[in-house]
Amino acid sequence: MVEDKLLGDCPSKILASGGSDGIVRLWSLDCSGKRSQHDLKAVLYGHDKPAVLMSVAGHKTSLLVSISRNSKVIVWDTATSSANRSSCCVGKSTVPGAPKAMKCHESLIYIAAGSSVVAIDIRTMRQVFKVNHQEEVHSFQMLPEKSLICTGLAQRAMLWDVRRGCDIQKGEAVAELDGHRGNVNLLHMDPYKIVSGGLKDFQVHVWETGNGRQLSSLNCCPLSDYHRGFRCSAMAVNGSRILTACNGGDYSDLCFRDFNNSTVPIYSDSSILQSKFWAPKSQRDTEE
Repeated sequence: MVEDKLLGDCPSKILASGGSDGIVRLWSLDCSGKRSQHDLKAVLYGHDKPAVLMSVAGHKTSLLVSISRNSKVIVWDTATSSANRSSCCVGKSTVPGAPKAMKCHESLIYIAAGSSVVAIDIRTMRQVFKVNHQEEVHSFQMLPEKSLICTGLAQRAMLWDVRRGCDIQKGEAVAELDGHRGNVNLLHMDPYKIVSGGLKDFQVHVWETGNGRQLSSLNCCPLSDYHRGFRCSAMAVNGSRILTACNGGDYSDLCFRDFNNSTVPIYSDSSILQSKFWAPKSQRDTEE
């Protein structure tokens, strides 16, 4: 398991890795030629269970956040020079439940674990807010610039505006994205679209980010695979492109679609004219 982006500033870059031994290792990417023992820059001790998630802080690229299987959160300052590498630890916390996803934005850590999503301020290690559910969270995505987060639950996903409050019992969610057969394990979110799917689904559903209105549904693979028992196993989205994978026991299929030059609308509502199924709003988005 590696972090979501590289640590440090150019020209020096550091790759962090963690695994079943609970140790976080820092690797230099400055070395040329064959790998040697000198590529290993530091070994960080602090977790007593396997490290399962890592992310780089948004406001300071030398800060690495790691979380172990027992939900122990550690913030490391990888720029610290010390013979005792455990002194790189600059913050600790814990979250309730098994961790599923973690993302950093500016000085906040967002962690989906158990039945909630918790935001922690790295500077103080204090909880800023918490999104409560009455069931297990299976996936998580966020759009911090719009104060939106999306959580995958059983048979549906929930879209939240954290400025409104985040309690499912009070009905404060922006929208409920339903229509799934099982747990929503697959989520993508950007300023224009949410794409959701699960391991028991044959389709992924596309929703408008701002209000959760359903735009369309796409088969993960050719329809013939559905009758062979294939279901969606993975998904990747980049701009106007989407790659889905289906698995049916001993066989797997991949389906790649590029809607960059699409001219035929495929909205669920055929009365809506739109050249792309997720409607990029700028030329820059279409060139991703």
